[in-house]
Amino acid sequence: MSPNSDRLGYRERVTLRDSTLGGLLLLVLLVLATTAAPASEEKPAYQASYDRYKAALLERDFETALIHARKSHALAVDAIGLRSPQTGVLAYNLGAVRYSLKRYRDAVPALEEALATYTENNGPASEKNFLPLRKLGQAHLELENWETAERHLVRAIGIIEETRERTDPQITEILLDLTEIARNLEHAKRMRSYAMRALYNLHQGENPKALEVGHVYVSLATAEMLLGNASGTNKSLDRAIAIYEIHLTLEDPELRALYAFAADAFDQTGRESAARKYRRRLREDEG
Repeated sequence: MSPNSDRLGYRERVTLRDSTLGGLLLLVLLVLATTAAPASEEKPAYQASYDRYKAALLERDFETALIHARKSHALAVDAIGLRSPQTGVLAYNLGAVRYSLKRYRDAVPALEEALATYTENNGPASEKNFLPLRKLGQAHLELENWETAERHLVRAIGIIEETRERTDPQITEILLDLTEIARNLEHAKRMRSYAMRALYNLHQGENPKALEVGHVYVSLATAEMLLGNASGTNKSLDRAIAIYEIHLTLEDPELRALYAFAADAFDQTGRESAARKYRRRLREDEG
């Protein structure tokens, strides 16, 4: 964005959150949104630093980008004030590049500042607040501040649901984050609700048997088991196993972990023969 424009061990597999590639894509999009200063005007100092930040991003030199993001933000605070819309964008960029460098704790203050500035300038329900809200929620998720992360991500969904379809891919990605958060908080009902919404959205996509769909069925099975719903647990695990077996072999630790989880779960739901089946498969592979 331009300053001149307005646990079951499944965490990494359950979510479609920003991967390193996703973080790079977001930062590139920030570059593409640039509005250059008019040629007849001398660039302010913060704009010159911002240009260096953009150049570093294009080179994927994130450490250098961080230096210039920090400098452009500090110069803007001095020149145009903390709550200027342009300063808010620069605060967001600073938080985003820190996030991409996995400096999540450092990212939080900049993202909180960006959110406060966006809210003051655009109102609490503005869609412009979505980016800082979501990134702030993701940073707290990485820091395992589960309740704070959930609060920000629920607000983010509420904002974009006003203007987008409920099956929008960004809503789906946040629902996957929320499913993980609810699991860590052991809020089984919310976990089931988030997972079911995510599954509905994923089933509208091009590949309803994608591995990601199987991951969500594992989360749903976990929620159903915590709620004492044997039928729901069994149904979700059967669907998860069927999808995993399309994509993975028994040598893959993901499938082996699922078989071990399913065997324990089936013991608890009264499906002893299924539990023995998956334990036998694990022993055969070991042999």
